[in-house]
Amino acid sequence: MPSSTTVKLPDQLVRQLHSFRRRLRTVKMLEAACLAGIAVILSYLFLYLSDRLWETPSAVGWILFFTAVGGLAVFIPLWSFRWVWQRRKEAQLARLISRTDPALGDRLLGVIELDSEKYGYQYSSEKLKAAAMEQVAREVSARDLTVNIPRPSHKKLFVLLAILALCTAAICLGTPEAAGNALERWLRPFNPPERYTFTQLNPTPDSLVIPLGESFLYELRLAETTRSRPQTGEYFFHNRVRQQASLADGAYKIHIPPMQQPDRLEFFAGDIARRLKIIPKARPSLLGATATVAYPAYMARPDGHEAMRAGVISAPEGSTLTLEVTASQNLLSAATAQGKPLRVKGSSVIIPDIRLEKDPQEIELTWTDRDGLAASQPVRIRLEPIEDKQPSIYLRGGENDRYVLEDTSIELEVEAADDFGLREMGVEWQGEKSFYEDEEENGSAAPDPAKAGKPVPGLRGEKGLADGHPTQTSLKGTYLFQARALKLSPQRVVVRGFTQDYKPGGKRVYSEPMIIFVLSKSEHAQMIRNELERITSELEGMIRRMDAMTDEARRMKGMEGSELKNPDIQERLHALADEEQANRRELSDLLNRSEDLFKEASRNSQIDPAGMKEFMKGISMLKPIPNGPMKKAQNQFRASASENRSAQDSRKDLDDGESSHSDATQALKDAMNQLSKSAQDMEASTFVARLKQAAGKEDSIANALAGQINIIVGMTMDELDPSTRREMETIATLQNASTQDIGWILEDLSYYKSRTEERIYSDLYNQMTAFSLREKLDLVHGNILNAITARSIDESRLYASTLRHWAKLIDDYKKNRSGGGGGGGGGDQNSISDAEFEFMLKVIRMIQQEQDIRMRTRAAEQEHRKAPTPPAA
Repeated sequence: MPSSTTVKLPDQLVRQLHSFRRRLRTVKMLEAACLAGIAVILSYLFLYLSDRLWETPSAVGWILFFTAVGGLAVFIPLWSFRWVWQRRKEAQLARLISRTDPALGDRLLGVIELDSEKYGYQYSSEKLKAAAMEQVAREVSARDLTVNIPRPSHKKLFVLLAILALCTAAICLGTPEAAGNALERWLRPFNPPERYTFTQLNPTPDSLVIPLGESFLYELRLAETTRSRPQTGEYFFHNRVRQQASLADGAYKIHIPPMQQPDRLEFFAGDIARRLKIIPKARPSLLGATATVAYPAYMARPDGHEAMRAGVISAPEGSTLTLEVTASQNLLSAATAQGKPLRVKGSSVIIPDIRLEKDPQEIELTWTDRDGLAASQPVRIRLEPIEDKQPSIYLRGGENDRYVLEDTSIELEVEAADDFGLREMGVEWQGEKSFYEDEEENGSAAPDPAKAGKPVPGLRGEKGLADGHPTQTSLKGTYLFQARALKLSPQRVVVRGFTQDYKPGGKRVYSEPMIIFVLSKSEHAQMIRNELERITSELEGMIRRMDAMTDEARRMKGMEGSELKNPDIQERLHALADEEQANRRELSDLLNRSEDLFKEASRNSQIDPAGMKEFMKGISMLKPIPNGPMKKAQNQFRASASENRSAQDSRKDLDDGESSHSDATQALKDAMNQLSKSAQDMEASTFVARLKQAAGKEDSIANALAGQINIIVGMTMDELDPSTRREMETIATLQNASTQDIGWILEDLSYYKSRTEERIYSDLYNQMTAFSLREKLDLVHGNILNAITARSIDESRLYASTLRHWAKLIDDYKKNRSGGGGGGGGGDQNSISDAEFEFMLKVIRMIQQEQDIRMRTRAAEQEHRKAPTPPAA
């Protein structure tokens, strides 16, 4: 097969097609450029016009920005692809021409295909192909292919672009500020500047804080650069009616109503719109205040803190305060009422160096929080100076032990308090002036000549219990009072607690005095007997009431059965039960008092064991009565008054109740007789001790006079030295007291002899009366005041011997009487023997002494703990 040669398109046809392609590209690229320009200008103009009408949303700004970018990034590449890339070959151009001139386009496409290698082997005659091409070339040469460019609109687009460009230029020339602002906002949708408006307002915040629940007037003021000044503006809140605000003095006044919840304000004037979030908020109020107090130097206290209470801060006079006032929210500024700025720290205002003198001060200040809200009224804080008052001290304890023996310990509680600080706390005691005396276990007086006439017991003493500290406002302590340890003889002792604070020039402050009567054993025995007689007297009154109740019950027993159901009788039965219950309570109280009195009596070895034994028997007889026959009678009286009981049952209950009540009354009478017998035995035993005590006092007076005789011999009272004269007057006072004691003994002996059948007491009373001891002792008192010393000494010693003789008469009589009984045998087998009872009393006293020792040991240990530990060597 011969080789084939390719026939080429005629040059003229190729030139025409290339010319058509160039024109096509020019027209379509012009169209693309115009479309891109129109998109850009329209995007800008739309933003400009939108900004004139409202605050263009950010989304719209982004859309316009992407529209402009799309015009540049889409139209030109798209047109280039479509009209340049896709129309670069002759066949592509022929197809494009066929859209407007199908015949021409088909013929051009046919000859172009003849020129292609793909179709080169279909035609064997090269001449025929060349002839066909030449023929088409001649036909095309006479025609203008550019008329076949599809829909050329570049001229129209250019005109539109020119018009838009002219409009944009006019806008820029007419309103350059607005145009420039729109251009910036158009180019920077991601961070657009504030919209330019012809009506301009001064800058406003995005949110406005107003007082909670208060109406508020807010001004929107026109800026100096504004080009438009609308005379009215409109504003509204969420879901509220639109309102108008007139322009006055360059500002629009907006009335904001009271609000409780956040809202939104929208304001329009001309082309400007402002939107503010309205936030109601409480004004800054006073939450509290504290003061750092630099106390006066004498208090030696570190700086303290005082909180405000009810608008007042109190601190000691002379203090220097640093005031910290706290508001309900963080503050921006604060100032005094005079306008002086104050230091602000967060929500607090600091006011330093406030000197607090005697007169109160009032601090007044104003403040503004960080949202611009001020307090509704000035904040006032009152500074109140506190006077450093005297401390207080209380002495308690021993309420039931104000009458004590010398060797009995009383635990006293001392409590002191001060408003700022205590220096010390302790107790002091002051005894009455008397002379030393001592009593042995058997009651015999044995004066010690070495101690005679020395007023040691009357001295004043004190004991520090606790040392304070400038910051210690309270002190507590206990003090163990024992007369014998303090060398106080039987007398009246005044005990007081004392304390002192750190105030300059301050003195000790004392508690209310506590009077403690230190009793000798004979005085103590007399007190026990008196109390026992009071208990017996109260029992006697109770027995009389119970006898009256017995009579009442017997009267009701005599009634008919039906009468017991009468309401009045039922009420009387209830009254009987109530009175029985009251008697039970009273008897239980008397029983407790009796037991306590027995414990107290057991401390005194001078009380006759026989009387103690009778006392214990009386208590034993009382114990079963309240919860035995008395309780049974109460329940039976109550049952007889029950409405649910039949007349027969009520009658039986009444009979049983009357019987039980009679048994209780008889038991009370027996117990009262037993206690009366005990009181008589005790009274008899006290006469011995009281006579011996009186003898001992006379011996002490004689010894005291003997100690002064060498000084005053041959001198009258007026010639004595003042101190010696005072000593003689004191001795005379003691003699007068001893005379009074003798008178009381005679008086008691007179009553006792009338109640007892024992002749010894009548004989003794007759002897003492015939001896006229009281009158003779009055003469001794006068001799002492006249400094007749020798005679007074002899007479005092004589009368002391006489008193001991009388005491010995009673003592011997008691011993002979108790010794004749043969040891108390043959009686009740259940009763305790005298020896066993005395042994029991000794055990009780040992237990009491052990308790007293334990109390003193504990007190000594506490003192040891308080003592400072010596440093190690």
